[in-house]
Amino acid sequence: MKKWSVILGIAVVLVVGMVLFRDDGKEKAPQGGQGKIVVVMNAGPKETDQVAVKRLKEDIARFNKVHPEVEIRWTDRAYSPDSFATSMAGGTAEDIIALWATEGYVAERGYALDLTDLVEKWEYKEQLNKDVLTPFIRDGRIYALPYRGYMMGLLYNKKLFKQAGLVDKNGQAKVPADWDEFVACARKLTDKKKGVSGFGIMGNGAEAGWGFLNWVWQAGGDFEKEVNGGWKAVFAQKEAVEALSFVKDLRWKHDVLQSTLLATSQDLAARFASDQIGMMFGAQDRIPSLVNQYGMKLEDIGVALLPAGPAGRANQMGGNYFIINPKRPTEVQEAAFKWITWQILGTMDPERIKETGEDYRAQKQITALSALPIFMGETDRKARQAAEPYRDVLVDNHEVWQEAAKYMRPEPPFFCQQLYSEYLGPALQSILTNRSAEPQKLLTQAASAFQNRFLNNVEN
Repeated sequence: MKKWSVILGIAVVLVVGMVLFRDDGKEKAPQGGQGKIVVVMNAGPKETDQVAVKRLKEDIARFNKVHPEVEIRWTDRAYSPDSFATSMAGGTAEDIIALWATEGYVAERGYALDLTDLVEKWEYKEQLNKDVLTPFIRDGRIYALPYRGYMMGLLYNKKLFKQAGLVDKNGQAKVPADWDEFVACARKLTDKKKGVSGFGIMGNGAEAGWGFLNWVWQAGGDFEKEVNGGWKAVFAQKEAVEALSFVKDLRWKHDVLQSTLLATSQDLAARFASDQIGMMFGAQDRIPSLVNQYGMKLEDIGVALLPAGPAGRANQMGGNYFIINPKRPTEVQEAAFKWITWQILGTMDPERIKETGEDYRAQKQITALSALPIFMGETDRKARQAAEPYRDVLVDNHEVWQEAAKYMRPEPPFFCQQLYSEYLGPALQSILTNRSAEPQKLLTQAASAFQNRFLNNVEN
């Protein structure tokens, strides 16, 4: 998915690069000052966002103390799968492109520089968590580096758990460990007279398909598989059917879902914060909005691993990554790599973490430290040590996410957005709204159509 939160990927970390100057709608090439190497990056802040621009310029000033030979500029153009290929072919793509974990196809299409040799020379390479690189690894080569990320977990309302008696003798919530316990827990939490639902499910558009990933993996299924040099849609197999049947039972047999079935994640957040939903899927960066926007108390929000299915646990991971334009000169690519790695490491800098903690306390707001473990070892340890005094404003839950990382799964490698919005989402919506809908038939039709329209066109 295109949303959500680098370890300690605090909200102040902004995507940066260069402003393209325009004249009558035509882009002009930027000129670096005093022989500097200009690096252009997409998805930066708009000029009207003065706070974001100020923070970005402060970031660049810090970077230039170490690398004065590089001039960083930015555009506010966000990545779009609809226009990206055109911009690459036309030579208008930036030097650094920030995109989503779902866009691994850029490696196959030659749109991303092979970063392997640059990573091998990087002094932090041994601490880099290779598992997080999975979405952009092809034949053992690295084509992107992560800068913000998330893992899907189970958010639960501690107040509702206590009211339902789902606590142990010490008052700790009895979080469901598997599907059976999940159903039992959801049934106890559900109170139709009070308008309380045990589980809130995303049922709107692409989010419906996106949330369905975890159920399928937990059942032992998958979505896309390489077979004899080609890619096959495999989500009509019995494991995926079992997962969809399980979700159907949550709706029609157990009746533990919210009344507005085709809800967005924002809809669920509002209901969760108002004590109308006991559990929902969510990543670390969902928590700040529950507190800052909806007024929920931080102490009422619990975080746990997703329940294990017949095949065990699975927690979907995703987020945002940097790629480098392979068509740019070598000196620009090397300068771009310096900026990317400096930005990633900056999220782990103890001094910057302290500054962020003080900043959010002054604002009487909270932010979340990303769950995705980009670094391991000393770099991670020092960063979390620096964050410890700010637990009231820098939400961590590191113990949960460290365990979840053992079971994290990347999103399918090809055409994720279309898979979610046009195939998985409609199938899930059908079983939520039509009691007679048949999971096997829905997934068979969806897999066949997805195969013919998309996977048959994947170039190997």
